Amino acid sequence: KGRGVFATRSFGRGDFVVEYSGELIGLTEAKTREVNYARDPDKGCYMYYFCYLNKTYCVDATAESGRLGRLLNHSKMGNCRTKLHLVCCGEGGSPERGRGGVPRLILVAARNIGLGEELMYDYGDRSREALNAHPWLKS
Repeated sequence: KGRGVFATRSFGRGDFVVEYSGELIGLTEAKTREVNYARDPDKGCYMYYFCYLNKTYCVDATAESGRLGRLLNHSKMGNCRTKLHLVCCGEGGSPERGRGGVPRLILVAARNIGLGEELMYDYGDRSREALNAHPWLKS
């Protein structure tokens, strides 16, 4: 397990819990960074891939920050789930992000969460490569 985050209050099912905040980048840049991060065994890799408007994006939260979303641990039966949230960016949208706004990833409560419970979500990576490198993804 990593550092982990614990609830400082209770949450009802569907409540906003925390944003998975980092740099929003495209697939090509994300793959390049992933290779670079893998070269340094002391550096973690906090990257979340998702699709929006038929394009793959990544939120790279690898850089140390005070943002807690990057520190939630994995559980296949997590009490949180990710949700795409669009932040409006003015009239006409942003050409690189689409007309709907800038995509952001948030974590919402998958069920009621009590004070003091560890906040966890399913990282979703079931690739053979990931499971071999990180057997804890199976749990």
